[in-house]
Amino acid sequence: MEKKPFLSFFVLSSLLILVLLGFVLPSGVRSLVIQMMIFSIFAMGYDFSFGFTNQCSLGHSIFFGAGAYGAILFILKFKLGVILSLVIGMGIGFLLAVILGLICVRLTEAYFVIVTAIIASVFHLLAMDMTWLTGSDDGLTVTLPTISFGFTELSLYQPMVNYYFVLFFLILTYLVLNKMLKAPLGKIFVSIRENEKRTNFLGYNVFGYKLIAFVVSGVFGALAGGLYALTLRYASADYFSFYWSILPIVWCLIGGLGTLVGCWIGVMLMSLFQYYVSAWFTYYLLVFGILILVILGVSRKGMLGYLLSLRSR
Repeated sequence: MEKKPFLSFFVLSSLLILVLLGFVLPSGVRSLVIQMMIFSIFAMGYDFSFGFTNQCSLGHSIFFGAGAYGAILFILKFKLGVILSLVIGMGIGFLLAVILGLICVRLTEAYFVIVTAIIASVFHLLAMDMTWLTGSDDGLTVTLPTISFGFTELSLYQPMVNYYFVLFFLILTYLVLNKMLKAPLGKIFVSIRENEKRTNFLGYNVFGYKLIAFVVSGVFGALAGGLYALTLRYASADYFSFYWSILPIVWCLIGGLGTLVGCWIGVMLMSLFQYYVSAWFTYYLLVFGILILVILGVSRKGMLGYLLSLRSR
């Protein structure tokens, strides 16, 4: 079996399982799976930049937090609908990604990591201080309006509706990102990842293509933040914290950089550790850290990358 058919089988089987699970999962587990799907959107967006153009950002909490507050505030302050508020949150993520990309993308790898981390810290401090807008640590809560389709109205307070609402955006995210990577644009991204200097020598505008990857990554980070806030009906300044910049790196490294769907494995493993292993072992992160070292020791391409290499052999 070739690499592409194996990936296609993995994606289709995973999505089919998610579609079916929505009908049978108990409420508590369904909530966990919803969270996993949201984090998978965040991870795929991050992998689009890190896994394909080598941009290891420590500032993606900016987009996650911006998307969350964009979705919440426009419902809370302007009484807009859920979908429109979510789109506005993505728009804010787009604007921030363009501005930050113009500042950071030109930097070399080490400086890129440092500068994005510093800017993210500034945003976190601003979110903590601007209590009148963000609610600081206490955050903001919101009552969600129903989603009207003319012939029917749906409410995200219904667990099944919330589940398939998030699943729809997970599938949409994968289809959009995968379509972009299969286009000539994706081949240029891979060329930049493998040898940036050679790609530049061939006449491609490396800065422009890396900026595109960074902006797309920021938009989907904002989408994940918006979905997370809508699911919890809550947003706080903590969404801008360093924690939300580290998580997507961990997910991508465990699952496999440059695979998009490999991130799903990383998200699933970490979520299971957080919610089940932590219940009986306080220092679960120590065990998880050892697991990461073992996985990366076996394969630097993560779990899915290792499986793909086995299939190739």
